[in-house]
Amino acid sequence: MEIYITTNEEGFLTGYSTSECVPGKKIEIDENDVFFQRGFASYKYKVNQLIFDENKEKEFQYEKTLQEAMLSTEEQLLTTQEALVELYEQNTKLGQQLIDTQLAMVDMYEANL
Repeated sequence: MEIYITTNEEGFLTGYSTSECVPGKKIEIDENDVFFQRGFASYKYKVNQLIFDENKEKEFQYEKTLQEAMLSTEEQLLTTQEALVELYEQNTKLGQQLIDTQLAMVDMYEANL
């Protein structure tokens, strides 16, 4: 099958298409090639061949893991902030209940005088 690829200045793929694209290089590839199961950005185009770069793939996997960890940290921070807001609201309600109780005690004291 024919695909059209685009590359960066280092020769790594930046995209591919089954329809003609400009600028793009036309190459032949088996439709069952593992290229279609891997991330295309881990491939380098050299001398009319696509060459899988394991180091580039590891770099992408590391970045993906790091990104997921950062999202997880952001989610934890958001959850913590939400819990703090809830505690603040509960504290405010308890403070108001304390004031109401003190006022009721003053009223009872004054009524007994």
